[in-house]
Amino acid sequence: MRKTICFLLCCMAGFAVRAQAPADSVPQDYNGLRETVYLQTSKGVYEAGEDLWFKGYAFDAQTLALSDRSRTLFVEMADGKDSIVWQEKYPIHAGMAEGHIYVDKALRPGNYRIHAYTRHSLLRDTLMPIYPKVIRVVKEIADKLEHKEAVSKSDTVARLQFFPEGGDLIDGIPSKVAFKATDYRGMPVPVEGVLEENGRVVARLESMHDGMGFLILNPHKEASYKVVLDDGREFPFCGIQPSGLALRLNKQTEQFLDFHLSQPNGNKPQTVRLVGRMRGMTCCTATATLHGSVRVRMPVETFTQQGIAEFTLYNEAGRPMAERLVYVHPQRRLYVEVKPSRTRYWKREKGTLKIRVTDEHGRPVQANLALSLFDKAYVNEKVPENLLSYCFLSTEIMGNIHNPSYYFDERNKDRLESLDLLLLTQGWRRYVWEERDTVTSASIFLHDEINGVQTIGTKRRVKEVGGMQQAIQVFGPDGNAEILLTDTLGQFTLSTELMEKLQGGYVYIKPLLDKDRYKPSVAFKDLLGQADSLRKTRQVYYSFMQPERVSKEPDYLRIGIDGSILLSEVTVTTDKVRVFRDKFMGRLDSLAQTDLNGAWVCEDCKNNYPFLNDYKGYSHHPACCPYDGKKSAPVIGKSYELIKYEPVGPDGIWIVTDIQFITYNGPEFTEEELLRMNNIYRTKGYYGKREFYQPDEWDMQSSVPDARNTLLWLPNLVTDENGEAEAEFYCSDINTGFIGVVEGTDGQGLLGTGQCEFRVVRN
Repeated sequence: MRKTICFLLCCMAGFAVRAQAPADSVPQDYNGLRETVYLQTSKGVYEAGEDLWFKGYAFDAQTLALSDRSRTLFVEMADGKDSIVWQEKYPIHAGMAEGHIYVDKALRPGNYRIHAYTRHSLLRDTLMPIYPKVIRVVKEIADKLEHKEAVSKSDTVARLQFFPEGGDLIDGIPSKVAFKATDYRGMPVPVEGVLEENGRVVARLESMHDGMGFLILNPHKEASYKVVLDDGREFPFCGIQPSGLALRLNKQTEQFLDFHLSQPNGNKPQTVRLVGRMRGMTCCTATATLHGSVRVRMPVETFTQQGIAEFTLYNEAGRPMAERLVYVHPQRRLYVEVKPSRTRYWKREKGTLKIRVTDEHGRPVQANLALSLFDKAYVNEKVPENLLSYCFLSTEIMGNIHNPSYYFDERNKDRLESLDLLLLTQGWRRYVWEERDTVTSASIFLHDEINGVQTIGTKRRVKEVGGMQQAIQVFGPDGNAEILLTDTLGQFTLSTELMEKLQGGYVYIKPLLDKDRYKPSVAFKDLLGQADSLRKTRQVYYSFMQPERVSKEPDYLRIGIDGSILLSEVTVTTDKVRVFRDKFMGRLDSLAQTDLNGAWVCEDCKNNYPFLNDYKGYSHHPACCPYDGKKSAPVIGKSYELIKYEPVGPDGIWIVTDIQFITYNGPEFTEEELLRMNNIYRTKGYYGKREFYQPDEWDMQSSVPDARNTLLWLPNLVTDENGEAEAEFYCSDINTGFIGVVEGTDGQGLLGTGQCEFRVVRN
């Protein structure tokens, strides 16, 4: 019973106290259906022209268990100017997706943002921020190793902010006040100084971590306060309220959280309520009649997971007056141990990684993991984010966070104290009821499936097929086809099962109604465009690392087996490159080439631009007579006029609808032209499957230099009942340090990460 209710320890006898179980833990709107999407990439830095491999996790935003609500993962990559350079869809199975992005050779060096979302993670509202995955693109890795950041180191405090615990300083109530110092770039800097009250020093300021620290103060509204730094500069202090409610955390243990609730002496007693929530779910509540002050103990066991617990103090009118964020259960996660069979390998030697996963009690856990093994030079030190910091911290508080992974590295002994400072200085959010109310009106607009509609070109023909289902033909990129029926309004849906069956890029739709008689056309809902437009209205937050704190990358030479320096790639080009098309578009192109024999030029036409007839869907000019006059084949490089006629009304009248002047370049068609000629429409389906190349023993005997910087990518590594798994790999010819990164989940809310390192040396 002691673990299921909230105890109130009163400082003064006679206070009315009662505890109650949470009543609103079941979500009533879309907020309870939200998903959090995390993207794990094969590394952090990519050379232009490389393959980017990723695994996506769709978590229930409240429990962090794998979600089964969404079936499609929408992924886009944007450059520094917010221009989209990649946009595709991938299937989700049991809350997980895996895929590939091609880092185009033409991409400029710089940082790129990858946005990944599902129909339940990107809702139609403007309050939820965007937390993109940030990667770095370089022309070649030497650019990163040799590049020196042009940053002038500065320890000068440009901004000093103060954050009273709970939200406000209240006259006569002793409080903790956290502070945060940053330079002109917004980077944290150390700070030292004093706080003066009416010219007298009452507290010392000294930062503890990343420019953050705290002081204790008994404020007085009539007093004058200012901060004086050791360098003599002065900064204003925060304001003091004449009345209100104060919330202070006295003590935190593994069993309980001890809070101190206060109001100024002489204020009328009132019934207050303290509510503890985590990710929108109410976990515990306590009520008391407050007269002066009262202590409240909240049991930690009511919070079943690791994460940020949000405690809100309400006054008698039900208005929130103070808030305190507390991090609880940091030990509740997966412990992932990754051990290489050796710490040093020869080039091209076979190696083994052994993975073991346990819970906080050391019990084995069956988990679904993703493993990447790559050259340490491809670590993006400027974006220190991992699965734990992303799900438990970065997406839970507002603002950009400096080095969030620091707070989840157990080697940092002060990480929990520093994390509490971060929550005091960055986590407190003042309530704006008008904004919060708009969140509940958020709606789902993305669809896992493909939705479209077929329309008829003329009203007269609409009456002929009105109220009837219509057949359309659906093709995949390999040419495999299915017949689909629309409803009586012409609407149709391609299910996710059919999308997977036709997976490979585009999905093609061909109306089966007669083209000339009914003029059918197909339109799709532009979900990707809508999502991108909505994303641009959102605030974007990142994790970042101060440049001068980034560790120096190792210097090395990429030496091949014959002593030569390895190149990342060799590209051979010709003067003319044939545009790649999938099998279906290739078939349309072949048919178009066959039909080109019908294109002809009337030799009797004596104008400056002869008429090119019956070409690319354009009819022949009435001045040309294919029966009485002479005709010849078009000549490459010569200019021609194209003309198109379409009938108007039932009287046999034709009008000109388009005229073009072209230079004939032979049998070449754009994809848009091929689709128009065949009355076929297309939209994005699921991006095609790609397989990560992993050499075998025979490949390792080749004399061809092996410059692989990513030795292994396993997106679906599952541990057995003993919590163990094993992965094999072959080293390449690159002699340097390698890092193995493992991230994953047990599917029920426990998350974990693990790393290992080894070195490859020359034989």
